[in-house]
Amino acid sequence: MRLPIALDYRPALLSGAGICRSTRELSLALAARDDLDVHLFAHSLARAKVPLAPPAGATLHRWPVPGRALPGLARCGFAADRLAGRPRVFHWTDYVQAPLARAKAVLTVHDLAFVRDPAWHGENAAVLRARTQAAIAGAAAIVVPSHATAADVRAFAPTASPLHVVPFGADHVPTTTPPRSMHGDYVLCVGTLEPRKNHRSLLRAWRLLRGPRPHLMVVGRRGWQCDDLVHELRAAAGEGLLTWRQDAGDDELWSLLAHARALVYPSWWEGFGFPPLEAMQLGVPVVANDNAPMRELGDGAMLFADAGDPAALAAALDRALHDDAWRDQASAAGRRRAGERRWRDCAAAHAAVYREVAAC
Repeated sequence: MRLPIALDYRPALLSGAGICRSTRELSLALAARDDLDVHLFAHSLARAKVPLAPPAGATLHRWPVPGRALPGLARCGFAADRLAGRPRVFHWTDYVQAPLARAKAVLTVHDLAFVRDPAWHGENAAVLRARTQAAIAGAAAIVVPSHATAADVRAFAPTASPLHVVPFGADHVPTTTPPRSMHGDYVLCVGTLEPRKNHRSLLRAWRLLRGPRPHLMVVGRRGWQCDDLVHELRAAAGEGLLTWRQDAGDDELWSLLAHARALVYPSWWEGFGFPPLEAMQLGVPVVANDNAPMRELGDGAMLFADAGDPAALAAALDRALHDDAWRDQASAAGRRRAGERRWRDCAAAHAAVYREVAAC
């Protein structure tokens, strides 16, 4: 018998990064299974920022309902599960959880960066903390994408429901080399402009690189607490040091990744880290900040440095650009590691969690 489940699909409509990416790709893989009846909760006033093309085999529920109205609707008998086909299990995929009536909740905690260092999220950190505490308390099961995030959740909520570590896939990235969208020799950095992503250390390290250095390509939309960084990026672009793009569609992103000399990822902390995994899938060497999530994702396939030390990061970048033996080894190891991450395996693990929750 097909188990009726629903996912909060709203994040999938917003962009191509992080939580949005994981929600879209997971929904595709779940909808391809024959043991689930998949419903996508997409009620929102917000206009979709990506093409609204839900996976075949899933039912999309989308009305112009503002998120702030959902608690009131729930009190009137129209909770999120009733608005999404009355599933037995409802999967909260983001940090804003729609209220439920009867369905059992599965919660994905992508990361707890706002607990690790509240300054990374400013005034939003306290709100995120409270929401996540409430969601953990209301969830029948919790899914995390890495053991590093599992450790953070156990420290944050020792009495939380059972934790399931389910890494995301990499096979959404095409393995054929796309045409170039940017000419010349360049290093790519992908990530929203926010304090946690640590672009400022990268800019300082880049200026320390010995010449001739390649171009730096930064792809990342404006986030929060980034006005000074935007000023620095524009100034560096004016010097010809880098190019900053606020957005790139998938086809352009795969092209930029595939032809980059390396991906640099100086983020202070991650729950998972899609850009490094996507670079590994394409055989592109990765230089990353030395932290537990990145070690878990790419130990043996990435070059690590203390991204808080611009000189150390510059030295790692210099090696990544000029040590051909390391580049060959990293490219091969990265492809092997990324090849182990498949969305169908991710969906199978989630389906097992849904059935376990439904049986309780």
